[in-house]
Amino acid sequence: MEHQKTNKDVMTSDFSAINADADLREAFESIKKTLEESPHSPGLIVVEKEGKYAGVLTLGDFMSELRRLYRDACDKTEGEEWMARFFNECGIMGMRKVREIMSGKRLSVKTGDPFEKACELILRKKIDLLAVVDEKSSLVGILTRRQVLTEIGPRMFK
Repeated sequence: MEHQKTNKDVMTSDFSAINADADLREAFESIKKTLEESPHSPGLIVVEKEGKYAGVLTLGDFMSELRRLYRDACDKTEGEEWMARFFNECGIMGMRKVREIMSGKRLSVKTGDPFEKACELILRKKIDLLAVVDEKSSLVGILTRRQVLTEIGPRMFK
């Protein structure tokens, strides 16, 4: 019988974090930096000023905001003028805070929980990035869709 892995067995403790009150310009720079790393993380862990876990900010969250700005720009202009309006809106967006567009608010798993629980959450809720906390609810690591696929993929095709 195969040993049942815990979240601690699979998680990575190397992750990037950002404050919930940071502006989206700072978040963009941080996400851009993580995308340049290998392997890159699908987003950032968001923390409150006290260092408490608040949520995640993924590339998908950022792209959803860009799609909203694009739709707004297209709805308010005609023809080729949408681009100027879009970049003006992006400048305004830069002043917004991470907490306004982050996802995964307070969704986490414990280090000692079976990894299967994290797999279920990631698959059912279509999560890119999941926080792992210890018994004191302190943030200690992350799990990603890539880790789910890496762990369960080989068992799928035995």
